[in-house]
Amino acid sequence: MKVIRIFPILALIFLQGCANPSIVNVREGLASQISSNAVIFVPRFEGNPDFVEESTDYFVSTLEGSVDNRIVQGSVLRQESTDIASGGNLAPVEIALDLSRERGYDVLVMGKVTSHKAAGSLNGFSTVRVYNVETGARIANFHRPSGLLIAHSEHQCVMAAVERTAGDAAKVFAK
Repeated sequence: MKVIRIFPILALIFLQGCANPSIVNVREGLASQISSNAVIFVPRFEGNPDFVEESTDYFVSTLEGSVDNRIVQGSVLRQESTDIASGGNLAPVEIALDLSRERGYDVLVMGKVTSHKAAGSLNGFSTVRVYNVETGARIANFHRPSGLLIAHSEHQCVMAAVERTAGDAAKVFAK
């Protein structure tokens, strides 16, 4: 009898993992203009310092396995303030666009990872923005939660979210 009373509470807790919205926004007209030989620049993701290195590596390796374009993995765009270290906003896009233009890249992909942990609930988030370097126009942006109902760590959640945004980004470059 007690099991029946506890079940709705457990179901509610598990369903919390599904309650986070995803954003998938692709400007198809701009995406269709990306050439098959475009060089993609991915500077190190920003956000929680516990996850940025692995997130960038995972995103780039997942993307490399999905597209034929040359991908250049970069380092940090700026010194991180306490705002960034605690999951603040992405670096100003102009910093990344200027660097991309100087180095002759065609497409810029910026990312940020964060996580959430509260009362037995874990989740990770990945936000990715794709830009045309020449014009500075945003081609696409994605925000994904992990999508996991059960997880063992924040790291697992963040990596699941990164995998989802890497899949989204790969579709932008697929011809």
